Amino acid sequence: MAAAQVKWNPKIAKFRAMAERKLDMKDIEVKPSSRLRCINSGSTVINMLVGGTRLDDGSFVCPGWPRGKIVEIFGRESSGKSTVAMMAMGQAILETGGAGIYVDLEHAVMDSYARKLGVDFAGGGNATRIAPHTAEETEAAVNAAALAGIDLVVVDSVAAMVSRREVMRDVTNEKEKLGIGELARMMSNWMPKLQDIIARTGTCVIFLNQTRDKIGAMGYSEEAKKSTPGGNALKFYASNRILLTPKMSAKAKIYNPIIKDYEEVPIATDILVKNVKNKIDARQGHTGLITIRYGVGIDEMRTMLNVADAYKIVEAKKNKNKTVSYLFKSPSSGEVVEAVGIEKFRFAMSKKPDTFAEMQSLCIERILQGYRAIDDEQLANLAEDAVYTKDGAQDDDEDGGPGPSFVDPSEMGIEEDDGSAAADTPSVGAEDV
Repeated sequence: MAAAQVKWNPKIAKFRAMAERKLDMKDIEVKPSSRLRCINSGSTVINMLVGGTRLDDGSFVCPGWPRGKIVEIFGRESSGKSTVAMMAMGQAILETGGAGIYVDLEHAVMDSYARKLGVDFAGGGNATRIAPHTAEETEAAVNAAALAGIDLVVVDSVAAMVSRREVMRDVTNEKEKLGIGELARMMSNWMPKLQDIIARTGTCVIFLNQTRDKIGAMGYSEEAKKSTPGGNALKFYASNRILLTPKMSAKAKIYNPIIKDYEEVPIATDILVKNVKNKIDARQGHTGLITIRYGVGIDEMRTMLNVADAYKIVEAKKNKNKTVSYLFKSPSSGEVVEAVGIEKFRFAMSKKPDTFAEMQSLCIERILQGYRAIDDEQLANLAEDAVYTKDGAQDDDEDGGPGPSFVDPSEMGIEEDDGSAAADTPSVGAEDV
């Protein structure tokens, strides 16, 4: 069926006629679309934060990292930035058979861990890892990847980019001064060129970034106290800016026969995900919580259990021995899943994928209800001190709070090891780990 002919406004029709004399309108004209192509992030919470608004047909605007856009993920050390980016690359390869390039400027990626997240740099053929020496080489590599139509490019990180002049500089020669704002100027020149390329090829570029303290900064907001390297160009051209902050660390007490005592072994960390900037959907300022399990990546099941517990989709009851019992009853089949401790409950739910999928759909609906925009009536009914403004319209988009807190293993249903089985357990060498 032929598309309906558009009846242009006389002024628009005149503009098109004049522009077609010097321009290729078919090349520069943008076709409107209410839905964006995207790459699954591997986390339902992140997908809903980026573009979880439902359209009339029931689909979402952009449930994942948007293609043809620039994304910045930043945060303090050990906040899961590389894991979140690597999970997205693994999803792009697994779901669509796509290709990814990881620009490892920090030289911190372990291939064994990347394989667990679905990215095989060794022989998979769908992903490669490069380590350019200078910022200029990084720009050339990313531009070439975008022109080749690579699905996802990850730059890890902006803070590790060093100009060619700085690499060749003799640090013992006082006459060769450090270039002030050199990386910021380069990013200002690079971002508009990169955005134009990826908008046409559909490549998603994720920049990872670190945070820096502003020396002598004054103010109450963390925005006034923290900054990110690379200048302001990336902030302007990024369609999404995501702040990751470690919140709560889950640890287990395990008996160590070498020291003949118990030691606390971290097994997972809850990461607060804040949508600092979002030009894809009306989700700016909203937050979510994901769980990153060490050696596994984003634990989707544990993340959904946290959501289900918060919205009372799962019944949680504290016992006399300080443990917590969890129960979920399927609304459709009536099947009941019950266990003591969040880890045992997670294990029980993993055995019943259909029940978990039903619980996940309920969690998504409750997440979307929390992300709905406040209308005028709701705003008018709020308490007077609940609505306020800030001077300079600054956002608290930087972390600076305390580190991860400790979770009692008994609350997770983890049994303590008294070391009785240590003598019967063979020793494990470094090659077996």
